[in-house]
Amino acid sequence: MVDFPNINDVVICKVTKIADFGVFAELLEYDNMEGFVHISQISSTWIKNIHNHVKQNQIRAAKVLKVDEEKKHIDISFSRITAADEKRKISEYRLFLRSQSLLGVIAQEIGESQEKIWEEVADPIIEEENSLYKGFLNILKHGGDYYSQIDPKYHKVLFEILDKNITLKDKDILGIMTITSSNSNGFENIKKVLSEVTEKYPDCRIIYLGPGKYELKVTSKEFKTSAKKFDLIVDEISKGLKKHASFEVVKKDS
Repeated sequence: MVDFPNINDVVICKVTKIADFGVFAELLEYDNMEGFVHISQISSTWIKNIHNHVKQNQIRAAKVLKVDEEKKHIDISFSRITAADEKRKISEYRLFLRSQSLLGVIAQEIGESQEKIWEEVADPIIEEENSLYKGFLNILKHGGDYYSQIDPKYHKVLFEILDKNITLKDKDILGIMTITSSNSNGFENIKKVLSEVTEKYPDCRIIYLGPGKYELKVTSKEFKTSAKKFDLIVDEISKGLKKHASFEVVKKDS
């Protein structure tokens, strides 16, 4: 059964032919099905020369206007999508291609078919995430056993392969700490505890954000290490402040 996009879907396409009356483009997510962009849907501004607005082989995002499944005819629009939405969609598509490439690397290094790796590694991730690449990042941050439905035989090798093939700019764990105290010397006690922690752990940084709010940032070479150290530091801060202040932290990955 042929899979068609729905009206108002945002799709990725590649310009294949430019005519005076519009543009033909392959819908890359739909087995290179052809879409058509009428000249009135190329740009929201007046078009004097269509070639100033589109280029051959250009990758664009477009909104689906009309789908005729019987004739296999799809009308799409370049002008009815914002620049921000186009950038987001193209970025998502590139990450999808990157994820497919990584699955090929995993299959090759493990010695299994890509179909089996997709079934045993990708499918369990996609069941929980809206992005396979996001799942790969979670494995890098938290370890190969992050997704329990993935067979344990893949846990170690999966982390090692992803660690070799994905370079993360920052390997930080961030948290927003809420610290309040009704004691007369509460602020001094808080300051003392936080200073002792930053002296003990040079790879952590605490920034004052405003009354009762602090940012905790922990950095290391691996996300898993950062996460463990983050929890350790939070535990120490909590124990240090136990008699002097109320303490709460909201942890979030960077």
